[in-house]
Amino acid sequence: RELIAQAIGVEVADFTYTQQTHTTNVKRVYARERGQSFPETDGMITDVPGICLVTSYADCVPLYFVDPVKKAIGLSHSGWRGTVGKIGKNTIQLMQENFGSKPGDLLAAVGPSVCMDCYEVSGDVIDQFKEAFEKKYWEDLFYKKENGKYQLNLWKANELIFLESGILPEHMAITNVCTHCNSKILYSHRTMGNNRGNLCAFLALK
Repeated sequence: RELIAQAIGVEVADFTYTQQTHTTNVKRVYARERGQSFPETDGMITDVPGICLVTSYADCVPLYFVDPVKKAIGLSHSGWRGTVGKIGKNTIQLMQENFGSKPGDLLAAVGPSVCMDCYEVSGDVIDQFKEAFEKKYWEDLFYKKENGKYQLNLWKANELIFLESGILPEHMAITNVCTHCNSKILYSHRTMGNNRGNLCAFLALK
């Protein structure tokens, strides 16, 4: 942790964490809460310089948000439950409510995570995505295989959530790095099961 803190120019005491449980709960972090770890929380926002938001992953999707106008940030963990529940949209709305952020000003990114080719899910998961996303997007989000299972595209789903929330296409960066495809250098739950570590995403205002 000391090496990471030094590399990104913060103190270890600035690292502020979520105890992720695949919710859509997003927490505003105040100056007095620097260094804490929040239960039942999968996303954080702050406008306090120096606080470093930290979330962890091993196939799920990191979502980054930066408001260069209002000087605020957000970082959220989005597995399939977070994605179908649109935690990205929740994060953006909370930044609007707390900081006056305008979606058109936000810079957003989808970080390294499992790709569509590597992410097989069951029909009950797809049923929830059918409820959450318009039918015109289904072809881009998933397809059914001969074994009755589906391949699901979390990258595209979160990109659609960004667009739905008002983020401009030119303000988005969508990863092409799959954790499962690159499991020799990145942690992947689908590859390693529980015998693994976690990747972390870090975001702070200088």
